Amino acid sequence: MSPRAALAACVLLGACATGGGPAPVETVHGYLGAAAIRSLADAAPEPAAWTPSDVFPGEPGADRWWLATAHAQLAAPEAAQHFDCALGTRFARKPRPALTRLMNRLLVDADGLTRLLADQWPVPRPIKVIEGLEPCQRVNDAIRDGPSWPAVGAVAGAAWGEMFAVLAPDRGDDVRRTGREIGLSRAVCRMNWPGDVAAGAALGQRLYAAEAGSPAFAADLEAARAEVAAARAEGLTNPGCAAERRALGQAGRGATSEP
Repeated sequence: MSPRAALAACVLLGACATGGGPAPVETVHGYLGAAAIRSLADAAPEPAAWTPSDVFPGEPGADRWWLATAHAQLAAPEAAQHFDCALGTRFARKPRPALTRLMNRLLVDADGLTRLLADQWPVPRPIKVIEGLEPCQRVNDAIRDGPSWPAVGAVAGAAWGEMFAVLAPDRGDDVRRTGREIGLSRAVCRMNWPGDVAAGAALGQRLYAAEAGSPAFAADLEAARAEVAAARAEGLTNPGCAAERRALGQAGRGATSEP
């Protein structure tokens, strides 16, 4: 992993020092090597055109807006909770180390792919281009000036949706929808153009297909399968599911159609 990729993993996984003395950093590696990531990038289409008149889903302060705020957390174990309602469980009840490892390693590969593509075709974020546009999360200059295409949340969300569909095939449609909603939340947050979300979702599906050929991925997937089954057997539910259902009802089925 390059120094830049290692730093990205540190930031994404919340393991960096935030001030004071040095803090230990756990570097999380993805499943794919540089050549495999490059191959996926080479096969990606160019970004779609965007304009300041693009229409963004969701209104500031609405239920879907607050769900998008929660979806801004992309690091596991917290990110696993985005799938609680689709699976009828509560992943935060106890540690799920294999699931956390699986999701975070997928996230590192998603970040590596999006960074490579963003370097080729830099697209500014909506909050950078449109004055007065309100994001649903705190942003600093580095985030505001960061690239919009393709949306890393959409890449990771789609890949996770495919992953959970394998881990819980009886809820395949539900978890894939959740994955798409995680991506859509980046447009609700005004952090990515709607076209960047659609591109990210397509890339996430391709990324997952590439991951499936990794022996390390297969091993982590099987370990996570047992954890997901155990979590579902606990019979717990997330108290936020009623609010999530309201938010997604407001968003409408059409907003989560396949890209």
